[in-house]
Amino acid sequence: MPLPQYQYPINTLVSMTIDAKLDEIVDGIFISNALFQRLYQNYQGGNSRAIRYRGGMLIRSAIWYNKMPAYSYGPGTTFGTAKREFQTDLQFEWKQAAAELNVYGLDVFRNQSDVAQIFDYVETATINAFNSLADEIGFMIFGTEQDPTTGQVVPRTFQPTDWDGLYNGILDTGTYGGIPRSPNFGTPGYAIRSQVFDAGGAPISFSLMQRAYGAVTFNRTRPDLIVTTQKIWDQIWARSQPSERNQPGPLREVGFETVRFNGAEVVVDHHVLPGEMYLLNTNFIELWLGEGNDFIRRSKRDGFDNGYPNPVQDSYIDQVICYGNLVVSGPRYQAKIINIAE
Repeated sequence: MPLPQYQYPINTLVSMTIDAKLDEIVDGIFISNALFQRLYQNYQGGNSRAIRYRGGMLIRSAIWYNKMPAYSYGPGTTFGTAKREFQTDLQFEWKQAAAELNVYGLDVFRNQSDVAQIFDYVETATINAFNSLADEIGFMIFGTEQDPTTGQVVPRTFQPTDWDGLYNGILDTGTYGGIPRSPNFGTPGYAIRSQVFDAGGAPISFSLMQRAYGAVTFNRTRPDLIVTTQKIWDQIWARSQPSERNQPGPLREVGFETVRFNGAEVVVDHHVLPGEMYLLNTNFIELWLGEGNDFIRRSKRDGFDNGYPNPVQDSYIDQVICYGNLVVSGPRYQAKIINIAE
């Protein structure tokens, strides 16, 4: 579809008059990105689970998978002397992501005058690129993408360069962090199994949510964030009103509409696949970002102001880039419900 055109004649009045325009922009494209927002809030605030890192060949996250032998004993008991292995590392590659930011020299010139400028063109384009990059990372985290025709959220066609996320971190089968999951207790594969519940096509219910919530609650360690689709959230909201479960929380404080379930914020994230819900303990989800390469313009990193000059065109080439990955360091503290009727 073509963009709107400047259609009326440039008469004397028009040539002497600047068009009326509000100095604000309405977002007509980006969708709710609640999980990334929470993790990036933690990153900006220095939370220990949002990690700045300066280098390293791989990302490693240590896990315990076994206990030391412990027992009662009496006179004559012989203690064991065998060494017990109990710890290993999940291993992940550093991944890269970028949003393109390319501008023409004439456009920069037209926009630079104090009289003509309503928005700073390069700055506004940079903000759009930042949001575009965060949006794409949100899709990679959930293993989804937007259908290019309908805009609907669909399963992702994976690429080797895609970031890891919840789609492979919260499962009870398959390989994660280089370790095959296993049903055998006391093995590394057993320690990284998540709880996955199948709603069987039924609507969401508090009893099903409680079953999933309880399965990943250990003493005082419990889910603090529940993300799902708008339609499922609406069902929860309708059920929660008599109990007045709407309470403040980190995401509600930055504009997200939330309800509470057992103290956990329940929020819409439009990157979630229809029919799914994630019950997350964000203390065991690590957002790794490469320091100095964390949502910056590549040209600024390398000392250029407007971008890299294009040697064959009057234009500047640039990207907003990010090095990092998302690691579920404690899969057993996470749960997922699938096949919920919407």
